Amino acid sequence: MAQSLHKTKRRISSVNSTKKITKAMELVATVKLKRFKNVMLENEAYANELVNIIHHLFAHFEAQDNPYLVETKSNIDLYIVVSSNLGLCASYNNNIFNFVSENVNKTNSVVIPIGLKGQNFLKKEGYNLIEDYVNLNEKLEYGDIRKLGKHITKEFVEGKYRSIRLIYTHYVNSLKFVPEEITLFPVGKVDETKEIGLEPLFDPNAKTLIDELIPIYVASTLYHKIIESQVSEQASRRTAMENANDNADEIIEKLTLEYNKARQTAITQEITEIVSGSINK
Repeated sequence: MAQSLHKTKRRISSVNSTKKITKAMELVATVKLKRFKNVMLENEAYANELVNIIHHLFAHFEAQDNPYLVETKSNIDLYIVVSSNLGLCASYNNNIFNFVSENVNKTNSVVIPIGLKGQNFLKKEGYNLIEDYVNLNEKLEYGDIRKLGKHITKEFVEGKYRSIRLIYTHYVNSLKFVPEEITLFPVGKVDETKEIGLEPLFDPNAKTLIDELIPIYVASTLYHKIIESQVSEQASRRTAMENANDNADEIIEKLTLEYNKARQTAITQEITEIVSGSINK
């Protein structure tokens, strides 16, 4: 009986120790979530407006006049896949991996993984990888993201890839995160000819504006979507750790009840033995 009590007490202590870790991780995730979410919201209006400007600017170009608007003759697509560096974030990474498995063809695609978890998964699954930007989401330096933007723009213009797409996690709310895919190149066009009767005037000219804005547009889009993925990751991890804490409380409550019952049984048995010994004397 004493051994059973000691074993239960040791289990309670072990669960309490684990709970301290998960509670600390929940607090860290909560702080990071708030920080990344503030950055995302501050950047959102700028990123969206820049996309609109680019699309409207390209609406007045014929596809053959602009290298950013048409798919090249290549039969290879380039995908940028954003995942996490760390685990313990519930289904965040699995959702991305399932999305990639369903939508990315191994035979005619090249993948740039951002995040160690994605790198490990994609390498294991046999995808053709470019591994120069795996740690891009570790510090989230805008300069590093801009280098990636320049690299993929150059590769597309040179005709190396048919299209360039980004797979990330869209943040819906603190409990819902959805994998999504957007096309960076060729750039999408909007049909605004019916809304605008006359051709707009561009100063100095449309080509110069496009050449100046394209690097900014690509870097801004990458930065915003990677930040959004970070928000989704931290929200997912916070929820996972919160659930772990709740489970730990339930286990502790159950083990404490078992311990008290066993202790009460042991005390009752000791009293019975003492009383029996006194009667026999």
